[in-house]
Amino acid sequence: MRLSLIEYPLNIEKITGYFIRRKNRFVVTAEVNGEIRDCHLPNPGRLWELLIPGQTELVLVKNPEPQQLPFTVLACRKNSNFVLLHTHLTNRVIKTLINEGRISFYKGFKVKAEEVKLSHSRIDLLLEGNGEKLYLEVKTCTLFGEKIAMFPDAVTERGKKHLIELKEMAVRGIKTSVLFVVMSPQVEYFLPAYHIDYEFSKAFMEVKDKVDLKAIALGWDRSFSYVTKVKELKIPYSFIKNALKERGVYLLLIYLEKPELIRIGKLGEIDFPSGYYVYVGKAMDGLFSRIARHKRKIKKLHWHIDYLLNKAKVIKDIPILSDSDIECVVAESLNKICDNPIPNFGCSDCQCSSHLFYFSENPIFRREFVDMVNYYRMDINTLNEKS
Repeated sequence: MRLSLIEYPLNIEKITGYFIRRKNRFVVTAEVNGEIRDCHLPNPGRLWELLIPGQTELVLVKNPEPQQLPFTVLACRKNSNFVLLHTHLTNRVIKTLINEGRISFYKGFKVKAEEVKLSHSRIDLLLEGNGEKLYLEVKTCTLFGEKIAMFPDAVTERGKKHLIELKEMAVRGIKTSVLFVVMSPQVEYFLPAYHIDYEFSKAFMEVKDKVDLKAIALGWDRSFSYVTKVKELKIPYSFIKNALKERGVYLLLIYLEKPELIRIGKLGEIDFPSGYYVYVGKAMDGLFSRIARHKRKIKKLHWHIDYLLNKAKVIKDIPILSDSDIECVVAESLNKICDNPIPNFGCSDCQCSSHLFYFSENPIFRREFVDMVNYYRMDINTLNEKS
């Protein structure tokens, strides 16, 4: 449905669907009323923490003819919460909440204009009130755990560019703000996603003294029609500063197209079935350089993983930045959810049984794998008022 036809509150007919697969950035396939249908997804984010095949419930609206796709995705459910996925609709919701005075740090302001062209960019909202103007950029945050939310869920050059431009405006005396809108009322803290987009996270810290950075969490009513809860989130700047170090552990998601008998250094020959593998390694300095080395095809064979990657392909790297050495703990978690570990692989310097784990299907589409990654990226951290 065209955005112009959707008003907030969302007093429109909604249809339940179930996610099957993502065809591209803006189209998903879903089961709707017993039929397999393609649906418009107005959200370019990665979303693999939310969209689990055969499990994720979607909230859809029917598109008026003659649109090519019959439905548009408004939201999904995660646990008992609705997660708004329609990024442009987020702006409409925030506009209403500001005008109603429900966002405490924008009280006294009203939205005077939307999609304001300024310099080389467009700013989401222009606010006026208290005798001043405020340019506000709104970011929808769909990546969250139990108490912590992060943005972005994929590398965003555009998001980094927005932060820098807003800082440049602030230096010229123009008041600017960014509002990160988290779709989970249980969350307490907001952080830039330094595991995922290190450069965006550095920019976040660089602009914080010039640009007013804020975060809120929203809760919805049972019919997903209106916002019932608006909660301000804490941003733990000291914790973020300490976390921005290129050290920690990493997962390599690897695909092997056909079965291979591969000689793995001193381990000898190993039969590898076709399918997916997850390798866990660590680098307590130069984490991203280590990952880049693994992905190079031409290199000196040194680690066990180098021999496998002569035949297989890294399809996703998953950094987990941490001051603590959690490599073996993560390996144990993978051992519990994989189809089979590869004995003695990559663990000659520890007591683990393996650091390479086989999955017959892509683990990105398995809830337990996604939850495990979220735990080590977010929920393992203990934050408090002094963080």
